[in-house]
Amino acid sequence: MDPNPDTRDQNVGDIRLAIKSVHVLSSGSAEQHKEHRYGTWMPRTMWALLSRSWVKLPINYFLIEHRNGIFLFDTGLDPKITFDPTYISSPIGRFLLRRIFRFHPMRESRLDKVVTDAGFNPSEIKTAVISHLHFDHVGGIDQIPQAGLLVSDREWAQLSLPHPEREWVLRDHIEIPGAQWHPIQFQHSDDPLLHMFDGVFDVAGDGSMVLLPTPGHTPGSLSMLIRREGWSPILLVGDLTYEAGLLEKNITPGTGDAAELRRSYAKVRGLKEQLPDLVIVPSHDFAASKDIAHATGLLH
Repeated sequence: MDPNPDTRDQNVGDIRLAIKSVHVLSSGSAEQHKEHRYGTWMPRTMWALLSRSWVKLPINYFLIEHRNGIFLFDTGLDPKITFDPTYISSPIGRFLLRRIFRFHPMRESRLDKVVTDAGFNPSEIKTAVISHLHFDHVGGIDQIPQAGLLVSDREWAQLSLPHPEREWVLRDHIEIPGAQWHPIQFQHSDDPLLHMFDGVFDVAGDGSMVLLPTPGHTPGSLSMLIRREGWSPILLVGDLTYEAGLLEKNITPGTGDAAELRRSYAKVRGLKEQLPDLVIVPSHDFAASKDIAHATGLLH
């Protein structure tokens, strides 16, 4: 069963002009430890408590203008996390959060404001694909109650675990009234380009936005392959890596399942071998805007 049937394209297989534009949206920026970004032998709790080295990172998400409507890849950070002391209900979570991140949100960083400033109507967003359920990727879902929210079924299963908040999956900000969640299952594809992945999910039914399982950062993390004639193909990878160059060098961050990350890295590198002009875009990479512009021909 199609979890969000109104997004499906009747012109199946025609991807030449399906995507009109791709935009990088911002929830502001933050700082993380070098060990978090570039990896370390230390367990997470140790570097979170002991590290004194900080590096900046953007908090990006993406708007895709498709002929069938407006789609998002993630929804950014809710600015309330920076001023509402009860946003994270767990005392341990509140204690650790300020030792893992330093947030610098924009003054007007709510999703509805950011989307409007980009020239779009938030009420017209049809679907948001959620790369994974961490709080800085689901922070705007309450601003788009009309939108279908696509997440992998493996990622959604984390909510059934005893304490998902220990992995920064905050049930209070996911299972909100009216949220139209649609856990998806990946299906076999005959596309030879994608044979190395464990199935695919075609968001619009026309091949222009294809979801791929890329676990490792979280168990159900996914990426989105965007294709349009005349553009370089784009792979939005969420938090699979924090910089495209780290993935290409097989350098894993200081969080997540390192072995599973490397398996996903190998699949992405295999895809790039088949698509040499593939542009890999992590959500927290400062090069995201420039790379999207190059891929879509806005920069030469």
